[in-house]
Amino acid sequence: LSINLYKVMNMKNDKLYPLFFVPVYKDYLWGGTRIKKEFNRSISNSPVAESWEISCHEHGLSMIENGPLKGVSLQSVFQSHKNQLMGRHSHLKRFPLLIKLIDASENLSIQVHPFSGAESKTECWYFLDSHQDSKIFAGLNQTLTKEKIDAKLPNKEILDIMHHVPACKDTLAFIPGGSLHAIGKGCFILEIQQNSDTTYRVYDWGRGRECHIDQAKSVLNYQVSNSPIQSPKVIKKCSDYTCEELLKTPYFCVERWSIYKKMRWDKLKNQCEFLFCISGENSFVPKGRSCLLPADCPTPLVDTLNSTFIRAYLP
Repeated sequence: LSINLYKVMNMKNDKLYPLFFVPVYKDYLWGGTRIKKEFNRSISNSPVAESWEISCHEHGLSMIENGPLKGVSLQSVFQSHKNQLMGRHSHLKRFPLLIKLIDASENLSIQVHPFSGAESKTECWYFLDSHQDSKIFAGLNQTLTKEKIDAKLPNKEILDIMHHVPACKDTLAFIPGGSLHAIGKGCFILEIQQNSDTTYRVYDWGRGRECHIDQAKSVLNYQVSNSPIQSPKVIKKCSDYTCEELLKTPYFCVERWSIYKKMRWDKLKNQCEFLFCISGENSFVPKGRSCLLPADCPTPLVDTLNSTFIRAYLP
């Protein structure tokens, strides 16, 4: 037996624990240096466009970096400890979400993702930081016939019929599958998305990369959309913390937790949670790191004077 298989079998009947992962870095041509600089990460390659923080996708499998399961892939744990990891969502055949950091030093391509099927990709972007003039491109801003919209692909003219939205720190944008979109230059983002890596590019700012016009047309939502920016809703506010609902969809929910003092984490019952620490020193998740809380994990203690977390979970 391999050492990692032995570890998995040896943990078969034990409770899981908060899982941290070795990030998987992607060096796409539009990447920057903020993932390394902002979070003091030891990254040999630079620039870095994305950090896949929690992933069960074959294009970047997360490996556990702490505890008895160190060196084991998340996919292995999903297969061998599904009840302990997923709780009431243990019926899922595929790990549901993928958590990323994205550093855009240049505009990303105008693109679209499928809205249904195994490769569907609905996502949201939490802006960790942005430049003063940073913006995103998201959805159509006017009603046109399908033929007139198609005629603007793959040309710069597509930008004229899309929403151009300022990217402001600590706001969240919702990008459903089927919606034309692009992250603009200067955006530093925490992305929460369905577990897919299927992208159809329709315009690439003259950089010469392949576009996928026919595939894009097959999944594109040709309807006018509203602004993608979401309004936070305060769920609970007390002396210990403030919890805000940032987004609620059929695929995932996202909250922001501002914690002011030592407390037990308000863990959800019988399901896993995806956590990212935006700011502050605490005893639980270091700033700029992601953590997966398994369903059967004991409730952790958060010792802090002021920390902010993003929590994502399945509805």
